[in-house]
Amino acid sequence: MEGKAKSCCFTGYRPSKFPFLLDGKNREYTDFENKLTETVFSLAENGCNIFYSGMAMGFDIIAAETVLFAKRAFKKVPIKLICAVPFIEQSNSFTDDWKKRYSGILKKADNVILISDSYFKGCYQKRNEFMVDNCDTVVTWFDGKSGGTKNTLAYAQNKGRKIININETEKEVKYEYYYEIIDEDE
Repeated sequence: MEGKAKSCCFTGYRPSKFPFLLDGKNREYTDFENKLTETVFSLAENGCNIFYSGMAMGFDIIAAETVLFAKRAFKKVPIKLICAVPFIEQSNSFTDDWKKRYSGILKKADNVILISDSYFKGCYQKRNEFMVDNCDTVVTWFDGKSGGTKNTLAYAQNKGRKIININETEKEVKYEYYYEIIDEDE
C-alpha cells in the first residue's frame, strides 16, 4: 500500500515476554510507553485515523489506551479505536487489573468486532490476520521471539504492510511467513 497510512493495527507481546516489567516505575517501560505514544501521535498527525487492537494483555491493551489518549488530545481529528476480540471470553484468564483495563477500553472503543463466539484453535491467528488485512501499517514492539507476534509480522510483511517496530534494538528484521496455529498467550 502506498501513500500515507489511514489505518493501523498493533501486535506485540504479553507481559511475560517483555524483557522488562510493564510498570511505570521502570525506566525501560517508560521509554517504551513514550515511544508508543510518539508513534501513535505521529500516525494520527499524518492522517491515520483508524487503529485496531487485538485486546490481549500487554502490548495490545497498552496500545489501545494510547489511542484513547490520542483521541482526547486530538479532539478535531476523528480518531477511531476498533477492538478486534478473538472470542467472547478472551479476558477470562486475565489478572484483575488487566480485566479492568480491558473492560474500560471496550466501553470507550468506537467499534468492537467479535471474531468468534467461542474459542477455537487458531482464533488468535484469525484475529491477527483480520487486523492486518484491514490496515496499512502495523506497529509493534518486537525483539525476535517466536510466537504470535512474529507470525503476525511475517503475515503483514507478506501482505506488503509497513511495519513500525518501536523496539530500537531490533534494527533489521526479516520475517519468514509460516502458517502455524498459535495457541493462547502468543
